[in-house]
Amino acid sequence: MRFLYLLLLIFFLFSCTSGERRTRIVASKGLPSELLMVVDDEVWRSDVADTLKEITQGSVPGLMQDEPFFKTVRISSRHYVQTYTTFHSKLFVHIQPELECAMIGVSRDVVARPQIEVTVAAPNLESLRRFLSAKGMYVRGLIDDAQIEMRAEDICKHYNRDLSQKFSSALDYGLKVPRQMRASKVGKNFVWVGTNLNEKDLNVVMYTLPWDGKDYSNEDSFVACRDSVMRINIPGSRQDQWMQTTKVDGSPVLFPKMRDLDGQKVYEVRGLWEMRNGALGGPFVSLTRVDSVNNKVIVAEGFVYSPSTDKRDLLRTVEASLRTFSKTKKQK
Repeated sequence: MRFLYLLLLIFFLFSCTSGERRTRIVASKGLPSELLMVVDDEVWRSDVADTLKEITQGSVPGLMQDEPFFKTVRISSRHYVQTYTTFHSKLFVHIQPELECAMIGVSRDVVARPQIEVTVAAPNLESLRRFLSAKGMYVRGLIDDAQIEMRAEDICKHYNRDLSQKFSSALDYGLKVPRQMRASKVGKNFVWVGTNLNEKDLNVVMYTLPWDGKDYSNEDSFVACRDSVMRINIPGSRQDQWMQTTKVDGSPVLFPKMRDLDGQKVYEVRGLWEMRNGALGGPFVSLTRVDSVNNKVIVAEGFVYSPSTDKRDLLRTVEASLRTFSKTKKQK
Protein backbone atom coordinates (compact mmCIF):
# COMPACT_ATOMS: atom_id res chain seq x y z
CA MET A 1 0.00 0.00 0.00
CA ARG A 2 1.46 3.27 -1.18
CA PHE A 3 0.62 5.35 1.90
CA LEU A 4 1.99 2.86 4.43
CA TYR A 5 4.99 2.19 2.24
CA LEU A 6 5.72 5.91 2.10
CA LEU A 7 5.58 6.24 5.88
CA LEU A 8 7.92 3.28 6.31
CA LEU A 9 10.29 4.71 3.72
CA ILE A 10 10.37 8.09 5.46
CA PHE A 11 11.01 6.40 8.83
CA PHE A 12 13.83 4.36 7.36
CA LEU A 13 15.49 7.36 5.74
CA PHE A 14 15.32 9.49 8.82
CA SER A 15 16.70 6.61 10.91
CA CYS A 16 19.90 6.64 8.89
CA THR A 17 22.89 8.63 10.01
CA SER A 18 23.44 11.94 8.20
CA GLY A 19 26.45 10.49 6.40
CA GLU A 20 24.49 7.46 5.19
CA ARG A 21 21.61 9.64 4.07
CA ARG A 22 23.79 11.93 1.99
CA THR A 23 24.93 8.94 -0.06
CA ARG A 24 21.32 8.17 -0.97
CA ILE A 25 20.19 11.68 -1.96
CA VAL A 26 20.54 12.74 -5.60
CA ALA A 27 19.65 15.98 -7.37
CA SER A 28 15.95 16.30 -8.08
CA LYS A 29 14.65 16.89 -11.57
CA GLY A 30 11.72 18.57 -13.27
CA LEU A 31 10.92 21.82 -15.01
CA PRO A 32 10.18 24.95 -12.96
CA SER A 33 6.59 24.84 -11.67
CA GLU A 34 6.23 21.21 -12.81
CA LEU A 35 4.18 18.88 -10.61
CA LEU A 36 3.96 15.10 -10.85
CA MET A 37 0.50 13.84 -9.84
CA VAL A 38 0.22 10.15 -8.96
CA VAL A 39 -3.52 9.54 -9.08
CA ASP A 40 -5.12 6.17 -9.81
CA ASP A 41 -7.69 5.84 -12.58
CA GLU A 42 -10.51 5.20 -10.09
CA VAL A 43 -10.04 8.70 -8.69
CA TRP A 44 -9.18 10.37 -11.99
CA ARG A 45 -12.36 9.06 -13.67
CA SER A 46 -14.54 10.51 -10.87
CA ASP A 47 -15.61 14.11 -10.27
CA VAL A 48 -12.75 14.39 -7.76
CA ALA A 49 -10.55 14.96 -10.80
CA ASP A 50 -12.25 18.34 -11.33
CA THR A 51 -11.32 19.36 -7.80
CA LEU A 52 -7.73 18.22 -8.33
CA LYS A 53 -7.54 20.19 -11.58
CA GLU A 54 -8.82 23.30 -9.83
CA ILE A 55 -6.23 22.89 -7.06
CA THR A 56 -3.29 22.37 -9.39
CA GLN A 57 -4.31 24.23 -12.54
CA GLY A 58 -6.35 27.12 -11.17
CA SER A 59 -5.18 30.59 -12.19
CA VAL A 60 -2.33 32.27 -10.33
CA PRO A 61 -3.67 35.49 -8.74
CA GLY A 62 -2.22 38.84 -9.69
CA LEU A 63 -1.21 38.05 -13.27
CA MET A 64 -2.45 39.88 -16.35
CA GLN A 65 -3.73 36.69 -17.98
CA ASP A 66 -4.78 33.22 -16.86
CA GLU A 67 -1.81 31.00 -16.07
CA PRO A 68 -2.09 27.75 -14.08
CA PHE A 69 -0.31 27.26 -10.77
CA PHE A 70 1.56 24.19 -12.01
CA LYS A 71 2.51 22.36 -15.17
CA THR A 72 1.11 18.94 -14.30
CA VAL A 73 2.03 15.42 -15.34
CA ARG A 74 -0.46 12.73 -14.22
CA ILE A 75 0.28 9.01 -13.92
CA SER A 76 -1.33 6.13 -12.02
CA SER A 77 0.46 4.42 -9.14
CA ARG A 78 1.14 1.32 -11.25
CA HIS A 79 3.25 3.49 -13.54
CA TYR A 80 5.16 5.12 -10.69
CA VAL A 81 8.60 3.67 -11.41
CA GLN A 82 12.19 4.70 -10.68
CA THR A 83 12.15 7.34 -13.43
CA TYR A 84 9.63 9.42 -11.49
CA THR A 85 11.02 9.14 -7.97
CA THR A 86 13.39 12.08 -8.30
CA PHE A 87 10.81 14.65 -9.44
CA HIS A 88 11.15 17.77 -7.28
CA SER A 89 7.39 18.10 -6.62
CA LYS A 90 4.95 15.22 -6.26
CA LEU A 91 1.31 14.88 -5.23
CA PHE A 92 -0.03 11.40 -4.40
CA VAL A 93 -3.81 11.00 -4.18
CA HIS A 94 -5.40 7.61 -3.60
CA ILE A 95 -8.09 5.55 -1.90
CA GLN A 96 -7.10 3.40 1.06
CA PRO A 97 -10.18 1.58 2.50
CA GLU A 98 -8.58 0.64 5.84
CA LEU A 99 -8.26 4.29 6.86
CA GLU A 100 -10.89 5.72 9.22
CA CYS A 101 -10.69 9.21 7.75
CA ALA A 102 -8.84 11.24 5.15
CA MET A 103 -5.21 12.04 5.91
CA ILE A 104 -2.44 14.20 4.52
CA GLY A 105 1.32 13.64 4.78
CA VAL A 106 4.20 15.86 3.76
CA SER A 107 7.75 14.63 3.17
CA ARG A 108 10.83 16.45 1.95
CA ASP A 109 14.00 15.24 0.28
CA VAL A 110 12.92 11.58 0.38
CA VAL A 111 15.06 10.31 -2.47
CA ALA A 112 16.27 13.57 -4.06
CA ARG A 113 17.02 17.13 -3.08
CA PRO A 114 15.31 19.56 -3.13
CA GLN A 115 12.02 17.69 -3.14
CA ILE A 116 8.53 17.77 -1.68
CA GLU A 117 6.02 14.91 -1.61
CA VAL A 118 2.42 15.55 -0.54
CA THR A 119 0.26 12.46 0.00
CA VAL A 120 -3.52 12.62 0.39
CA ALA A 121 -5.32 9.35 1.22
CA ALA A 122 -8.94 8.64 2.13
CA PRO A 123 -11.07 5.55 2.81
CA ASN A 124 -13.44 6.30 -0.09
CA LEU A 125 -14.23 8.80 -2.82
CA GLU A 126 -16.75 10.75 -0.76
CA SER A 127 -14.27 11.25 2.07
CA LEU A 128 -11.59 12.26 -0.42
CA ARG A 129 -13.98 14.68 -2.11
CA ARG A 130 -14.82 16.42 1.17
CA PHE A 131 -11.21 16.57 2.27
CA LEU A 132 -9.94 18.11 -0.96
CA SER A 133 -12.79 20.62 -1.02
CA ALA A 134 -11.84 21.75 2.49
CA LYS A 135 -8.05 21.46 2.28
CA GLY A 136 -7.32 21.95 -1.42
CA MET A 137 -5.89 25.44 -1.10
CA TYR A 138 -3.69 24.24 1.76
CA VAL A 139 -2.34 21.47 -0.45
CA ARG A 140 -1.69 23.95 -3.26
CA GLY A 141 0.06 26.32 -0.88
CA LEU A 142 2.37 23.60 0.42
CA ILE A 143 3.60 22.78 -3.07
CA ASP A 144 3.74 26.37 -4.29
CA ASP A 145 5.74 27.50 -1.26
CA ALA A 146 8.11 24.56 -1.58
CA GLN A 147 8.79 25.36 -5.23
CA ILE A 148 9.55 29.01 -4.46
CA GLU A 149 11.87 27.94 -1.64
CA MET A 150 13.65 25.63 -4.10
CA ARG A 151 14.24 28.61 -6.36
CA ALA A 152 15.44 30.68 -3.41
CA GLU A 153 17.88 27.93 -2.46
CA ASP A 154 19.24 27.96 -6.01
CA ILE A 155 19.60 31.76 -5.96
CA CYS A 156 21.57 31.50 -2.72
CA LYS A 157 24.03 29.25 -4.55
CA HIS A 158 24.25 31.37 -7.69
CA TYR A 159 23.66 35.08 -7.16
CA ASN A 160 25.09 38.44 -8.18
CA ARG A 161 27.29 39.26 -5.21
CA ASP A 162 28.06 42.84 -6.25
CA LEU A 163 24.42 43.84 -6.61
CA SER A 164 23.33 41.92 -3.53
CA GLN A 165 25.92 43.85 -1.54
CA LYS A 166 24.13 47.11 -2.41
CA PHE A 167 21.17 46.15 -0.23
CA SER A 168 23.22 45.50 2.88
CA SER A 169 25.38 48.58 2.29
CA ALA A 170 22.48 50.98 1.75
CA LEU A 171 19.77 49.50 3.95
CA ASP A 172 21.49 47.20 6.46
CA TYR A 173 19.31 44.31 5.27
CA GLY A 174 20.43 41.55 2.95
CA LEU A 175 18.80 40.30 -0.23
CA LYS A 176 20.26 38.00 -2.88
CA VAL A 177 19.35 38.50 -6.53
CA PRO A 178 19.72 36.28 -9.63
CA ARG A 179 22.95 36.49 -11.59
CA GLN A 180 21.22 37.81 -14.71
CA MET A 181 20.47 41.10 -12.95
CA ARG A 182 23.07 43.67 -13.97
CA ALA A 183 21.65 47.17 -13.39
CA SER A 184 21.06 49.00 -10.11
CA LYS A 185 19.99 52.26 -8.56
CA VAL A 186 20.43 53.40 -4.96
CA GLY A 187 18.22 56.13 -3.52
CA LYS A 188 17.33 57.36 -0.07
CA ASN A 189 16.51 54.20 1.92
CA PHE A 190 15.83 52.53 -1.43
CA VAL A 191 17.61 50.06 -3.73
CA TRP A 192 16.53 48.77 -7.16
CA VAL A 193 18.25 46.06 -9.19
CA GLY A 194 17.11 44.59 -12.47
CA THR A 195 17.92 43.10 -15.83
CA ASN A 196 16.96 46.20 -17.89
CA LEU A 197 15.52 44.12 -20.72
CA ASN A 198 12.65 44.82 -23.09
CA GLU A 199 11.31 41.30 -22.57
CA LYS A 200 11.47 38.96 -19.57
CA ASP A 201 12.63 41.91 -17.49
CA LEU A 202 13.15 41.04 -13.81
CA ASN A 203 13.25 43.68 -11.07
CA VAL A 204 13.71 43.64 -7.30
CA VAL A 205 13.46 46.62 -4.97
CA MET A 206 13.78 47.03 -1.23
CA TYR A 207 13.10 50.11 0.84
CA THR A 208 12.67 51.00 4.49
CA LEU A 209 10.34 53.38 6.30
CA PRO A 210 10.05 54.50 9.92
CA TRP A 211 7.61 52.42 11.95
CA ASP A 212 5.29 54.24 14.34
CA GLY A 213 3.87 51.11 15.95
CA LYS A 214 0.68 51.13 13.88
CA ASP A 215 -0.73 48.24 11.85
CA TYR A 216 1.07 48.05 8.50
CA SER A 217 -1.24 45.48 6.87
CA ASN A 218 -3.74 47.93 5.40
CA GLU A 219 -4.50 48.07 1.68
CA ASP A 220 -5.02 51.84 1.46
CA SER A 221 -1.86 52.59 3.42
CA PHE A 222 0.09 50.06 1.37
CA VAL A 223 -0.95 51.59 -1.96
CA ALA A 224 -0.34 55.16 -0.78
CA CYS A 225 3.11 54.26 0.52
CA ARG A 226 4.06 52.14 -2.49
CA ASP A 227 2.95 54.73 -5.04
CA SER A 228 4.75 57.50 -3.19
CA VAL A 229 8.04 55.55 -3.06
CA MET A 230 7.81 54.39 -6.68
CA ARG A 231 6.98 57.89 -7.94
CA ILE A 232 10.28 59.12 -6.55
CA ASN A 233 12.44 56.14 -7.40
CA ILE A 234 10.96 54.51 -10.54
CA PRO A 235 10.19 57.41 -12.92
CA GLY A 236 9.47 57.10 -16.61
CA SER A 237 11.13 58.87 -19.51
CA ARG A 238 8.89 61.94 -19.09
CA GLN A 239 8.16 64.08 -16.06
CA ASP A 240 4.54 62.95 -15.96
CA GLN A 241 5.46 59.26 -15.88
CA TRP A 242 6.21 57.02 -12.91
CA MET A 243 5.33 53.56 -11.63
CA GLN A 244 2.05 53.22 -9.81
CA THR A 245 -0.34 50.50 -8.63
CA THR A 246 -2.92 49.59 -11.25
CA LYS A 247 -6.52 50.51 -10.42
CA VAL A 248 -9.74 49.37 -12.05
CA ASP A 249 -12.79 51.57 -11.48
CA GLY A 250 -10.82 53.38 -8.80
CA SER A 251 -9.88 50.27 -6.82
CA PRO A 252 -6.35 48.83 -6.79
CA VAL A 253 -5.88 45.33 -8.22
CA LEU A 254 -4.47 43.60 -5.14
CA PHE A 255 -4.45 40.15 -3.54
CA PRO A 256 -3.19 40.69 0.04
CA LYS A 257 -2.79 38.27 2.93
CA MET A 258 -0.83 37.83 6.14
CA ARG A 259 1.54 34.89 6.28
CA ASP A 260 4.39 33.42 8.31
CA LEU A 261 7.90 33.39 6.87
CA ASP A 262 10.83 32.22 8.97
CA GLY A 263 8.75 32.62 12.12
CA GLN A 264 7.75 36.22 11.39
CA LYS A 265 4.44 37.75 10.31
CA VAL A 266 4.73 39.15 6.79
CA TYR A 267 2.19 41.14 4.77
CA GLU A 268 2.18 39.62 1.29
CA VAL A 269 0.58 41.57 -1.55
CA ARG A 270 0.21 40.48 -5.16
CA GLY A 271 -1.04 42.91 -7.75
CA LEU A 272 -0.49 44.79 -10.97
CA TRP A 273 1.68 47.82 -11.68
CA GLU A 274 1.65 50.28 -14.57
CA MET A 275 3.61 53.25 -15.80
CA ARG A 276 1.48 56.35 -15.40
CA ASN A 277 0.77 57.89 -18.82
CA GLY A 278 2.74 55.06 -20.40
CA ALA A 279 2.26 51.64 -21.98
CA LEU A 280 4.35 49.60 -19.54
CA GLY A 281 2.87 47.28 -16.92
CA GLY A 282 2.94 43.87 -15.33
CA PRO A 283 2.55 41.88 -12.10
CA PHE A 284 4.33 42.39 -8.79
CA VAL A 285 4.62 40.62 -5.44
CA SER A 286 5.54 42.45 -2.25
CA LEU A 287 6.56 41.30 1.23
CA THR A 288 6.31 43.80 4.11
CA ARG A 289 7.71 43.04 7.55
CA VAL A 290 8.40 45.05 10.70
CA ASP A 291 11.74 45.31 12.48
CA SER A 292 10.38 46.32 15.89
CA VAL A 293 13.85 46.47 17.44
CA ASN A 294 15.01 49.13 14.99
CA ASN A 295 11.53 50.67 14.46
CA LYS A 296 11.51 50.11 10.72
CA VAL A 297 9.12 48.78 8.12
CA ILE A 298 10.98 46.87 5.40
CA VAL A 299 9.35 46.35 2.01
CA ALA A 300 10.87 43.96 -0.53
CA GLU A 301 9.16 43.77 -3.91
CA GLY A 302 9.69 41.95 -7.17
CA PHE A 303 8.05 42.97 -10.43
CA VAL A 304 8.35 41.87 -14.02
CA TYR A 305 7.77 43.29 -17.49
CA SER A 306 7.28 40.85 -20.33
CA PRO A 307 4.33 41.76 -22.56
CA SER A 308 4.76 38.91 -25.06
CA THR A 309 5.34 35.96 -22.72
CA ASP A 310 3.80 34.14 -19.75
CA LYS A 311 4.81 35.68 -16.45
CA ARG A 312 4.19 33.01 -13.79
CA ASP A 313 7.73 31.68 -13.67
CA LEU A 314 9.28 35.14 -14.07
CA LEU A 315 7.35 36.38 -11.05
CA ARG A 316 8.27 33.29 -9.04
CA THR A 317 11.93 33.97 -9.76
CA VAL A 318 11.80 37.45 -8.24
CA GLU A 319 9.59 36.17 -5.41
CA ALA A 320 12.26 33.60 -4.63
CA SER A 321 14.75 36.44 -4.38
CA LEU A 322 12.52 38.11 -1.79
CA ARG A 323 12.68 34.93 0.31
CA THR A 324 16.44 35.40 0.77
CA PHE A 325 15.87 38.42 3.05
CA SER A 326 18.12 38.65 6.09
CA LYS A 327 19.35 41.14 8.65
CA THR A 328 22.97 42.19 8.43
CA LYS A 329 25.37 41.93 11.34
CA LYS A 330 25.09 45.66 11.87
CA GLN A 331 21.42 45.29 12.83
CA LYS A 332 20.58 44.84 16.50
